[in-house]
Amino acid sequence: MRSRRAVRILGGVVALACLAGCASVPSGGRVVSGRSAERAEPIAEPYVRLVPVRPRHNWTPDDIVKGFLTAAAGFNNDHEVAREYLTPTANASWRPGPRPEVIVTESAPSLSQQNGGTLVQVAATRLGHIASDGQYTAQSGTTYVTSFGLVRDANAQWRINRVPTELQRGLLLSGSDVDRAFRVLNLYFFEPDGNVLVPNGISLPLVNRQELPRQLVQALLAGPTTWLKPAVRSFFPAGTRLRGISISEGIATVDLSSEAHLGGEERMAAQLTWTLQRLPEVRQVKMQIDGDTIDPGGLGQIQSAEEWERFNSDTSRGRTEEIAYLRGADGRPHQLLDNDAIATGTKGDDHLYRPALSSDRLIAGLDSAGDTVLSGDLLGGVPVRPVLEAQHPDGRLTPPSWDHRGALWTVESFRTGSTLWVRPEGRQPIRVARWELSGHEVLALRVARDGVRVAVIVKIGGSRQLRLGRIVRSAGGVIEVGRFLPISSELVDAVDLAWSDSSALAVLGRTKATATQVTPYSVPVSGGSITPIGSGILGEAKSITAAPNSRIIIGAENNGKNSICRQSNLREWRFGEWNCDPLGSDPTYWG
Repeated sequence: MRSRRAVRILGGVVALACLAGCASVPSGGRVVSGRSAERAEPIAEPYVRLVPVRPRHNWTPDDIVKGFLTAAAGFNNDHEVAREYLTPTANASWRPGPRPEVIVTESAPSLSQQNGGTLVQVAATRLGHIASDGQYTAQSGTTYVTSFGLVRDANAQWRINRVPTELQRGLLLSGSDVDRAFRVLNLYFFEPDGNVLVPNGISLPLVNRQELPRQLVQALLAGPTTWLKPAVRSFFPAGTRLRGISISEGIATVDLSSEAHLGGEERMAAQLTWTLQRLPEVRQVKMQIDGDTIDPGGLGQIQSAEEWERFNSDTSRGRTEEIAYLRGADGRPHQLLDNDAIATGTKGDDHLYRPALSSDRLIAGLDSAGDTVLSGDLLGGVPVRPVLEAQHPDGRLTPPSWDHRGALWTVESFRTGSTLWVRPEGRQPIRVARWELSGHEVLALRVARDGVRVAVIVKIGGSRQLRLGRIVRSAGGVIEVGRFLPISSELVDAVDLAWSDSSALAVLGRTKATATQVTPYSVPVSGGSITPIGSGILGEAKSITAAPNSRIIIGAENNGKNSICRQSNLREWRFGEWNCDPLGSDPTYWG
């Protein structure tokens, strides 16, 4: 297994052999991260509840450690069965808690006895890490090695008397165990201005499916993950507690403590509604404070996510597919139609390569040398002109990216590193001083529509790797872009990327170093399993663009000619055949 794959285990699950440490029983429905409906995994499949197996008589030290590790994936009664594998002293010191840290491995670890059985070494290949706040970080390829200490108890049975230090507050689970015991869900917070919702994907342990709504709200009130916290804000005042939650006929009634009176009612309701509406049993939300029902914004006492659509960064114009553009054969921007492309009327003598559109129809792109960003009005009001030039003699710029504020972003890479540039709307370009990747070459950068998160392809150790970072803005206007996390252990190489929606990227990449051509993949930014996009022959894929509720479009080269490749049906994005037409190159939506 190369990722935290979503399990699809149906009703009749056969109990595992006793040495596996638990049996699996389907119970309730499972949920996944809140992506757009077309790209979301099923959220109502039965999930697998672990029924841990207690230690058996005369088990060997290897059996005991293996049984403990597997039984630890069962969260019932504070890992009650897993604790039977421990001595009283080890039991007292092992405190994983309701939100444990987890070292995630590709598969079950290998075990070897040492010192006559009093020491069992555990070795496995790391897949990733789940922090106590639910943040997942991919960690591909490294080896994890640790040791458990064992003694015989009064009945001459082996028990663990020493749990490794790094597991005193956590668990060691295989990817398949994590798939069974955890669910990836989005909490929703606001960008600093309070105008756009930002999803924060977390991994939550499933103790009881009926308790999941309560777990979600409690996680929301606890705030964003440590990674995202400096970049977003929550409108729930500190100290706000959940007094109770009930669900009846699709309406979730959430009762908050009196501290919530000091918060912004509309935005608290938006955060609650968007967080809970990913659960199949929740269609609407009623917010209460100290038992009194609130009418936020005069919209009524019961709201659905549609009431707060104005905060959704994934909203497309008219809720239809967004308009795509491309670089035509004449080098100028063209609007992409069903079977044709028409010129837009953009003025200026310079041709644009790898164009990008802002939400208010400004266009930007690179010159033929790749060392100058050009920008102007898509429809010809303001001629295209240079707005940023590389400052290093060997500097080359990434294709530009717009955020929802109208700011234009690009990275200048050179022999010894890179510089991040941002051009705020109506102002001159600014060099971002606090740029974490300054020592690396960056090949692509795309800012999410929320303006808070940024995805890059960066050269690290000779390979092109996918990373997710955050944009932090101080009260004084200082911008810091950093804390880049690996989000996929499956991709070994990446060429281009775009945001499909607020929860997933469309990426051209490879899962094997020996692959001769790149393949388009959907990559959840929460760290979930990647999914190939489409079928059929693409030719040599060069670039990719995507947008919420819109078809992914690829710029490819077929028999020496530039082609635009699309699928005929948005809803069949996983298996739909690619259709390529020689209409131009460098397709783009806004962003």
